[in-house]
Amino acid sequence: MLEKNAAAATEPLVELKNVFLVSDRGGYVFRDLNLTLEAGRSAVITGVAGSGKTSLVELMIGRRFAECGTVRLFNRELKKGKKRVINRVREKIGGVGGVFGLLPSLTVAENITLPMVISGIRKKIQQERLLKLLSEFSLLKQAGEYPPNLTRVENYLVQFARASIAGQPLIIIDEPSAGLDLKTYQRIFDYLIKISISGRSMIILTSEKPPLEIPQTDHYLLENGTLI
Repeated sequence: MLEKNAAAATEPLVELKNVFLVSDRGGYVFRDLNLTLEAGRSAVITGVAGSGKTSLVELMIGRRFAECGTVRLFNRELKKGKKRVINRVREKIGGVGGVFGLLPSLTVAENITLPMVISGIRKKIQQERLLKLLSEFSLLKQAGEYPPNLTRVENYLVQFARASIAGQPLIIIDEPSAGLDLKTYQRIFDYLIKISISGRSMIILTSEKPPLEIPQTDHYLLENGTLI
């Protein structure tokens, strides 16, 4: 039993092996793509527009499925038809940008607390964490607003707050600097460093390599359907 538990503890957080993905037009998005992310480490994946960054996110949340190869997160393989497994994996992932948009029918406060509602965390704890994050991200005045009424920057900050509130072990961030002014970007970058130091893992997908280093982070280039 001890050996089994020890083996489980060393399993990578994310593991993509020999992944091939075909686009709707029939061409290859990925060719023999491989990625391993250990718990407590992060990855910055840089790629130009159209290189497949969004498709990579979709593979890791079970929205798309590879033609061949394996996609494993938290020691669970994501396969078509395995909805329960996919839902379990998604509960452990916080998301910002790209496919992780806010739900327009929920208020800012409701969007932020949604991961805790899904996880069944007590309401008292939800409210305590919500108040802390609303203050931290300067969103107290926007708590009762709906996403369509937010500025681009406010929308992005709400997504970061939502990705933080439940302590999920992995955060996937699609274009962390998209549309942000320099001051807000610096604030977000400081927050990314804080997440890394805390021991949580991130996968950051970006068109340009960040100007500053994030601790415990590996860098990859997504090019010609593979990671280098």
